[in-house]
Amino acid sequence: MTGAAGNVGRLLRPLLSTRYELKVTDIVDCDVAAGELRISGDLTDRDFCDFAVHDVDGVLHLAGLVGPDYDFEQTLDPNYRAVLNLLDACRDRAVGRFVFASSHHAVGMLASNAILDETAPIAPDSYYGLSKAFGEAACGMYARRFGIRTTLLRIGNADPLVVDGRRERLWTSARDMVSLIEIGLEHPDVLCDVVYAVSYCPDGIFENRRAQALGYQPKDNARDNRAPAFMDRAHLPPDQISHVGGYFAVNELPKPSGGSR
Repeated sequence: MTGAAGNVGRLLRPLLSTRYELKVTDIVDCDVAAGELRISGDLTDRDFCDFAVHDVDGVLHLAGLVGPDYDFEQTLDPNYRAVLNLLDACRDRAVGRFVFASSHHAVGMLASNAILDETAPIAPDSYYGLSKAFGEAACGMYARRFGIRTTLLRIGNADPLVVDGRRERLWTSARDMVSLIEIGLEHPDVLCDVVYAVSYCPDGIFENRRAQALGYQPKDNARDNRAPAFMDRAHLPPDQISHVGGYFAVNELPKPSGGSR
């Protein structure tokens, strides 16, 4: 597991450790639970990636730079080179499974009044979303050229509780995300599949047909997990709920940096 010290990694590790022997890594130090093996390093270092995937059966790639304000150059190393290095290391080490933590921000510029499935067109809302679209494409190349079975996990909102009505339409519990990860690591029919990491969401944005075909049945309901200060959609700025990506879709896009004009 990469990104083990991140918000999502910390939520998932206690649940995944009951089923798998975890080798966890992050560029920063992270606490280690019983039964985990921790290694620290930079995924932009190809040799470290080779070391990280040695003697593993599958990779859960959570690491990455997340946010609406990062420009392309800032995402280049953590969100582009890192995923390519990991995939190529998996190829060399004959690692057969790769679960990529993509994001709903890969389709964030699509209108939120539609119901979207795994065939929705790529429409990133930010350089972060663009990097997730790249990661999905890279996974597709390695899946089809080299037989690495990959799952493209388009994560909705993974906060412990649902804070507002926009997020309620695409929220996921840790328990339900783990179910999808298990499918990605174990299901015999996975090749290179887009699934949405969402629990049961009333008036949800995503129709998770492929996930359901692979056996996914969410156990948690977003409405049952509202935060005490939950804010209804009616009280949110209209421009922040009109697109799938919310604020990411209306935040000013940073100018690309680097290179000459």
